[in-house]
Amino acid sequence: MEPPTASFQHKEKDAFVLSRNEMPLHQADRDTTILPTSNVPALPGTAASSISSHRTNTPHRPQITSSNSGTKQLYSNGKVPIPRQRATTAPRYSRRVPRACQSCRQRKTKCSGDTPVCRQCKELRIQCDYPVSWREKTNRQLEDLSSKSRDYEELLKDIENIVDSSTSERIKEALDKHAAEADRSSNERQSQPISQEDIMDEHPDDASSPSSIGSLEAIERVEEDLNRNEDTRATGYMGKNSEVTWMQRLRREAEQRAKKEPGTYEPDADNESEYALHAVNYHLDDMEVSVPGPVQVYQVPPRPLADKLFEDYLASVHPFFPIISRPLFTMQYQLFYDQSGRPGDKWLAILNVIFAISAKRAHLKQAPWQGEEHDHLVYLTRARILSMNGDVLFSHPDLQQVQVEGLIAFYLIASDQINRAWRIAALAIRSAITLGINMKSTSDFTASISKEARNRVWWCLYTLEHLLGIMTGRATCILDGVCTTPLPLPFEGNQLQEPLAAKLLKDLSLREEFVGNAIASSFIHLISSNPPGGKDAKYTDTPRDVTWLKSLPPNNALCFLYYADLAIISQEIVNRVYSPDCAMVPWSHIENRIGVLRSRLDLWFANLHPAFDFTRKEDEGPDLLRAKLFLAFHFYSSRITLGRPCLCRRDAHQSGQGNEKPAFSHVMAMISLDSATKMLDLIPDQADAIQLYEIGPWWCVLHCLMQSVTVVLLELSFGSIHIPEEEQNLLTTAKKGVRWLHSMSKFSIASRRAWQLCDLNLRKIAQGMNYDVSDMPTFDYGPGEVTNGHKDQANQLSDSFITNGIDKAAHQHNGQLPHGTGLQPGAPDFTLMPNGPGPGMGLDGNDIYFPYDPINGDFVRSFFPTFHTDENQDDWGF
Repeated sequence: MEPPTASFQHKEKDAFVLSRNEMPLHQADRDTTILPTSNVPALPGTAASSISSHRTNTPHRPQITSSNSGTKQLYSNGKVPIPRQRATTAPRYSRRVPRACQSCRQRKTKCSGDTPVCRQCKELRIQCDYPVSWREKTNRQLEDLSSKSRDYEELLKDIENIVDSSTSERIKEALDKHAAEADRSSNERQSQPISQEDIMDEHPDDASSPSSIGSLEAIERVEEDLNRNEDTRATGYMGKNSEVTWMQRLRREAEQRAKKEPGTYEPDADNESEYALHAVNYHLDDMEVSVPGPVQVYQVPPRPLADKLFEDYLASVHPFFPIISRPLFTMQYQLFYDQSGRPGDKWLAILNVIFAISAKRAHLKQAPWQGEEHDHLVYLTRARILSMNGDVLFSHPDLQQVQVEGLIAFYLIASDQINRAWRIAALAIRSAITLGINMKSTSDFTASISKEARNRVWWCLYTLEHLLGIMTGRATCILDGVCTTPLPLPFEGNQLQEPLAAKLLKDLSLREEFVGNAIASSFIHLISSNPPGGKDAKYTDTPRDVTWLKSLPPNNALCFLYYADLAIISQEIVNRVYSPDCAMVPWSHIENRIGVLRSRLDLWFANLHPAFDFTRKEDEGPDLLRAKLFLAFHFYSSRITLGRPCLCRRDAHQSGQGNEKPAFSHVMAMISLDSATKMLDLIPDQADAIQLYEIGPWWCVLHCLMQSVTVVLLELSFGSIHIPEEEQNLLTTAKKGVRWLHSMSKFSIASRRAWQLCDLNLRKIAQGMNYDVSDMPTFDYGPGEVTNGHKDQANQLSDSFITNGIDKAAHQHNGQLPHGTGLQPGAPDFTLMPNGPGPGMGLDGNDIYFPYDPINGDFVRSFFPTFHTDENQDDWGF
């Protein structure tokens, strides 16, 4: 472009030159001719020859005008020359263009430099592209490198705490090495006011956990000395999927909210113990499970009380924990009370643990027939002496030993002694694996009904171990692939002899077709470590034929089948998402796993029998309502556990805006919150703990409620950033959960501890978020009241402990043994009941003393030993 001060003459000459240059070459030569002015022929040596000479001799010399002599000669010959383009004009393409197009460069021709298309490309009708200048290319590369550097820095911050320690240190050193530039940038922004919300939005990882995956931070290491003192040993290790660990995080968040500061509170050395795991543990492992003074081992409650305890166990526990064969054990129980004699020690141990479980529930629901305050501990002590003394523990296990160990573990869970339950459950599983109960049986010497009873024993232990794994966050002792035991049939114990049940018992392939392939957890162990498209997986991707299962009449066995199916899926959640080796797995792989497992949970719910659909609120009988609540609590608990890793501040900023699709982690965080809310919606707004203990899964309902309340409080401590429009509803839900814990605290020490923890955190959050909690029940929180108030409660068993009426004569009986000693056979004159004739229940002769074994159905002569055979004398050491 010419400058505006150029002269008109220059413009006119340039326009002429450009007009000439725009002509094709052959046209320019043709236009430059000499037109004659007359018919006189030209003479030799005149202008024609001079023009020819000029054309050949001066093609490259720039001349502005021709000679005067030549001009005169032309005019004298009567011709007027029209000059062709002379060398006075610039040669074609002589001007240098700043950039040649790519096409001209490839063809090695001069480029006119015209934009957007040069003349050569225009004539050839080809694409014309100009290369980027070196300055623009350099600037663009610098911008790309800066963007990559920022992305890499953010990525390193995200993965710093999900890699091994050595790699984490290298990442930290690399980030600190270039921190000076970040400091200078932050100093430049200090002149502008920054709110707390801006800090949390701009640095979401700093505002919460440095880990990008929420509750999975530091999953591969232990951050406390768990062998430090009695309290830490009683609590033990708690993994990232335990609500106790969630409560620890909540307490630090609540402390920071109370100070109206962003981020998570980091305790110093002086108050570190107040935020340790044992300080937020609401379980009762720091309390003893024994009674002071001696206990009469062979004493039993009177028949009316025993009937109440046994019937309550069969109604409230056995449907969901069928570790005994109900028809066989019921017959043995009736024979035990109707006939004289003394059964085997292990059978008595089983009966005493059943009494202990029912007695515990009787106190929780304030049953009118409940015994003394700590009678359940008396029953447990008897069972321990009969089956868990040193001699028995060093003996080889049998099927009854597996049963009694499993029942004791269940009682300890119901008594909130989960650390002790964890150890006993592992012992029961080891005993079961020793006997091969974890594998399908093809033995011809074992009856089909006995095989089914053993299958149910295994699945009772499996579900028990899974529940403990969820509560403690620890790795279970049941590895993938160790179990081939078929899932239990959906038939009650008294229905196993019916034609269809008998056919399924004998034909394993038919059983696999009707039951094994219909459940949602089938082939779940075959899921790859990084399932492709996992985040978008749908439950319709793996359809199941559940027509037969849905056509069955609802019963307790069908409910237990659904529960075992759900436990397998939930255990896979723990193995695939919360195992320590997940610290080395990319987060994108974890998200794919979560997506596939979510689809399995959705498939489980879709396959649910209509009678067990807990989303339909209809009036049913107490048994069906109890089954629906049982399945609902565990289903929502599994979904909370699955989505908990995504519940952190960082994922709230990925919720999507406008039509943008929300991030997967945000969706899973919403699922976790939704499940927590729906779990609390299962119970009425008006808290009634006795009603909950009556119809709910009373042995684990506190665990489920603590999961939901803790998750909701965590979201409130984050400022409800996932669902800000539901903040008030979340607050209402949290208050409801805390009120229920307060109602339960009147009958349970563990519930009282749980209520104090949640109530204290709610009030701290309310202090920072300006919530109104004046309508909540209050508690006077003294120093150390919540964290270290366990010992006084543990001493409630005073020396003046009085056993029930049957036990009052224990101190005067020769067979009594102090607690902690091994059981020796009773004296020869010991009798459990007065001898006398009684109904033989259809058995002939001496068979009245030898009922069926509760597992294999065979007669065992040592089951009810008498006192007049040599065999019995050998058994009792006579």
